[in-house]
Amino acid sequence: MNEHDGLEPTAAIPRIDVPPAGDAPAYLPPQPIPPQPSRPPQSVPVTPTAGTATRPVYRFGNPFTYVLRRLLAFTLDFVVVTSVATMLLYGLIAINPLTGLPSNSEGGFDATLGMGVAIALVYLWLFEAIFGTTLGKLAFSLHVYAPKARFVGIGRAFVRNLLRPIDLLAIGPILALLPGHRRLGDLFGGTVVAHSPLRGFSPLLGWLLLVGLGAVPFLVAGGTVTVLAVGTAFIEFVPPLGARGVHGLLVLLTTLSGLAAPHAPASAGPAAAASTGVPAAAPGTVAPAPGTVAPAPGTVAPTPVSSPG
Repeated sequence: MNEHDGLEPTAAIPRIDVPPAGDAPAYLPPQPIPPQPSRPPQSVPVTPTAGTATRPVYRFGNPFTYVLRRLLAFTLDFVVVTSVATMLLYGLIAINPLTGLPSNSEGGFDATLGMGVAIALVYLWLFEAIFGTTLGKLAFSLHVYAPKARFVGIGRAFVRNLLRPIDLLAIGPILALLPGHRRLGDLFGGTVVAHSPLRGFSPLLGWLLLVGLGAVPFLVAGGTVTVLAVGTAFIEFVPPLGARGVHGLLVLLTTLSGLAAPHAPASAGPAAAASTGVPAAAPGTVAPAPGTVAPAPGTVAPTPVSSPG
């Protein structure tokens, strides 16, 4: 029982002992919080969540070395595949199916070489579309990427190879030196060429595959005899083929320049005669000789009589 009010404490109304007013201080100042020891900030790796896209980072290296590697990779691909395909066709097909001529004749060999070039171009297209690289690009640690897709694909690879002749003239190396490092075919095809994801393993794999591909004609199409025969045919038929190609290119350039040049005005007619003030001769008549007077209209010109002796 509380001695002040005479009530017993219950569960609903417990007893609260309030100290006398004189025993407790009227105001308690706030106590300072002890400083916590500072910790260095820790870097937390940011893990991309599902549905968010991260921008890929490509490595190119020195721009001039990068452009040189791309040119060497294409040259290696084109020369090796064209040579191997031509050797195989020359050794396995005696009569060229396109011309009906023997493969060891000039026309037959030209057609066989053309088939080898076509095979090399299709190889570049399909390997870049499916694997994102070729043997030459592997040898120089290069890879073709599609920034917004996992694979390059048939369409992108076709566009970038279709525009390759224009890039090889001059514009491709210039564009590849710019910060984006993308030639004309890369810009229109939506691709970019950078370091291979295989890193140091890429050149080793590329050169091993190139050596293996170069050994195929020795193992399949007649061996050394076929290789020597194709080499002889190259020496005999390729220079005339190159000369004909240069001649055709010059004829084409001459024709294009002739079409672009302004045409000369037509020969003198009634309008030209009116501008000069000299009447034009009627059709079927002979113009008077210089220094003579033309006969009046409606008169017959006298016939000159030669003096005897």
